[in-house]
Amino acid sequence: MILLHGYGKFEKQQRAIVSLICAVSRPDVVFTILYFDIVISLFRFNLIEYPILIGFGFLLTINKPIVWAVKYITNLISTVTAKGKKIYYVGKVIGHESTDLYKVEVEVDNEHRQLNLKGRLVYLENVKNGTVGVIMNERILLGKKWLDVLSLRDSQNNLVSFNISSLMPLSGERSIYSKSNAVYLFNLDSIDISLKEIIENNLTFSNFNSLVGTVWEGSTINKIRFNKLFTDELQVTRGIGEGSIIETRIANESVLYQIIDARTNEESLEFKDTHGFIIGTAQKLGQYNREINELNTVKWLPEIYTPTFLLNPLDVAYDSNSFIGKLPNTDYGIPIKSPHELVTHNTAILGILGIGKSCLTFEILQKLMATTEVKIFCIDLTNQYAKSLPKYINAALIQNEIPTAALAALRAGNNTGNTSNPQTWGNEALYKQTLITEIDSFIASDKRVLILNPDMHNVSKAASAFNITGKVDLTPAEKTRLISERLIVNASILGETTDARYMIVLEEAHSLVPEWNSISNEGDKNATNGTAKVILQGRKYGLGTLVITQRTANISKSILNQCNTIFAMRIFDDTGKQFLENYIGSDYSNLLPTLEERHCIAIGKSMKLKQPVILELNDMNDIILPVV
Repeated sequence: MILLHGYGKFEKQQRAIVSLICAVSRPDVVFTILYFDIVISLFRFNLIEYPILIGFGFLLTINKPIVWAVKYITNLISTVTAKGKKIYYVGKVIGHESTDLYKVEVEVDNEHRQLNLKGRLVYLENVKNGTVGVIMNERILLGKKWLDVLSLRDSQNNLVSFNISSLMPLSGERSIYSKSNAVYLFNLDSIDISLKEIIENNLTFSNFNSLVGTVWEGSTINKIRFNKLFTDELQVTRGIGEGSIIETRIANESVLYQIIDARTNEESLEFKDTHGFIIGTAQKLGQYNREINELNTVKWLPEIYTPTFLLNPLDVAYDSNSFIGKLPNTDYGIPIKSPHELVTHNTAILGILGIGKSCLTFEILQKLMATTEVKIFCIDLTNQYAKSLPKYINAALIQNEIPTAALAALRAGNNTGNTSNPQTWGNEALYKQTLITEIDSFIASDKRVLILNPDMHNVSKAASAFNITGKVDLTPAEKTRLISERLIVNASILGETTDARYMIVLEEAHSLVPEWNSISNEGDKNATNGTAKVILQGRKYGLGTLVITQRTANISKSILNQCNTIFAMRIFDDTGKQFLENYIGSDYSNLLPTLEERHCIAIGKSMKLKQPVILELNDMNDIILPVV
């Protein structure tokens, strides 16, 4: 057997023979043979003692040894004749990184050194028990291979183990086959059904094809670092990258994280052997409550080396009418939980031209009209709302501009006065009265949306306070102030409330409420301050604002700072990134230049998001009204 040791073709048979030799040489077998030899040799002529001693010997023999011999020979035969594959020795344990994670060294002459063992089941021989594990990672050195093996646990968090005598004899015996800390490949077909079901139901093993990595050192309560273990195939089929949702376990509960960064790293293994790897960073989102479609906070972090997996994208049903967007590449929807707070606590949509801001704006208005009684006033310099908004909202509920007769009256009343009286110049007073009349008329009507383009309103005032020789047109910012001030008067008359009454939509807000260093005249500065005052005071009267801009640097920060809900789309300018860093943090602000179309970073009270989240927004075709 020593000469044949290492010749793997008949390893089971060799082990069986060695086991039989060890069994025959057991003390109780040797003692039994010796006992009968002594009795027969010394007492066979003694007629009294001889039958007594022989009978006593048979009592000893037929009690335990016979039963043991029958069981042993039966197990020996079943082991040798089992149809399972032969036993494959992988290597030996060279260290434990944690309770469940250990490192295995595969010897240079091992036939499996060149094979891909990642994802294969193994077991660690521990006296008579084998502890089942799965190979998480492998690293090639100059003359050997290292494997990282994670021990599997059952639903009660106990290590999955079994009696290895069912796979091979000599379990727990010291022989030429004994190896310390030996690890063997494991065949599921070689074990009983109950143990097989436990292993197949283990989340790490059953979900191994979606493995992303394991929690790495340096993780915190808010973020985890993980070493990249996913395959190129998973990368291609699922497009893993920034925004991807992964899940791991904290206190045996599933918690979601979102990938926000990754970088390369290197470690020294042995001598001059080094291993390059990738460390990813993921922001904690929390537990997704499917009943209320909300992310709940989890106030701890996972244990180091805990496996992380890509979230299954088909877990729940998704209806775009119920959600403003979803976690990327999943069906986990994020709804507007508090539509009234979306209005009263103000909202901003920020992003470059052509990235989908208008589509998101129209969808928000659509959802607000379905869930509240709010009246919406759209101040639009682009003339796009009149054309596109009816695709999302019933045209019968939309009023485009103030009546033609009122516009004509404004033009007719744009007077030229005398040099000493500013009130006789222009038609600003007439414009204020027109706004009172038309806004009151709209509020009293059944319509829900009023679209106003200040550029279409012919309004002017005296160019100076003294020695007046001409008049100047009111800027869009000044007209916006007049509209806003009239709305807060109407709202305050109705008294305080927590419900949304009126919403002002500021399209191209950088032209309507410009920052102080972007104004064209002193009048715009005063106008912006007046509008900001309205927005600040409007909350208690149910008045709020939706701000849309592509130039974050040029919009009044005093107004942006009052926006509690933010939808940040692709942005390149440093000013915009620096401003948003106060809301979403540096990690997320660094992602803004590379966000995909129809994606945004969202945060805010109206969506019950306690941390920023990258959202995949709804497809326009899923939310526009059907063509009649």
